[in-house]
Amino acid sequence: MNRNRVVATEVRSKWIREAAPLPGVCRPRLLCFPFAGGGASAFRTWPALLKDVADVHAVRLPGREERHRETLPTDIDALACEVAVAVSDWCVPPYAVYGHSMGARLAYRVVHALAEHGLPLPGLLIAAAHRAPHQPAPLPLTHSLPREELIGKLVQFGVTPQALLDNQEMLDFFLPVIRADFALSETAEEHPSPPLDVPILALGGEDDAPVGMNELNAWSQHTIAAFRVRRFAGGHFFQFSSEGQLMELLRDELTDLRGGPAGAVGKSGAVRHQRPV
Repeated sequence: MNRNRVVATEVRSKWIREAAPLPGVCRPRLLCFPFAGGGASAFRTWPALLKDVADVHAVRLPGREERHRETLPTDIDALACEVAVAVSDWCVPPYAVYGHSMGARLAYRVVHALAEHGLPLPGLLIAAAHRAPHQPAPLPLTHSLPREELIGKLVQFGVTPQALLDNQEMLDFFLPVIRADFALSETAEEHPSPPLDVPILALGGEDDAPVGMNELNAWSQHTIAAFRVRRFAGGHFFQFSSEGQLMELLRDELTDLRGGPAGAVGKSGAVRHQRPV
């Protein structure tokens, strides 16, 4: 076997948790980026739920889960470049990219890095639960909150297990991870970059006050292709509270990605907007 291919596979496996593809079936791939504090396990149910329409691959970030001994990333652009290089031989169309919250900001930067490296781009970027990249982070910045206020923020989100909140040793390990991840998205500078020639679908929760329609619609400034918005019942983590509806949307989008040209508008019921001229 070609040594370069072996090395590339080893690098990719470090960064991507790959679901085993069905033999003899060629389907779109979905690359998923987790929210702040999350890891590849945030998407553990997705391979089974989407197995008939796509192969789901979750990104493994440094500083958590299998990579918990590694240094937490502090520069989103450097991290995006590392991911882009790691997945360079994975980016075979048709494929889509999904990012939730901090993961949406990182996914967006990874697609830019892929473009800068001349690699095949996804047929769809799905940005969930995050303001558009050019919009400033709301104050006070989450990553700089005192410990108790940060814990209170986690309680408000409603997805942090109570067992974790009650365990001081586990919190001591987890809080630096979530601070670092929030810092990635809250302190990232938006460089002057041309809009992507990739369709963007912005997703949000109807009860997610920090990420309302203004923040979702503002993603339209970052694409010259199709742009759409879809909202779900629930708050910031509608990924869990509205999982069934989200899977229905993804199934439609991925099916269309397989059968139509890049930029085709799916059947998901998402509201389509023309990018402002």
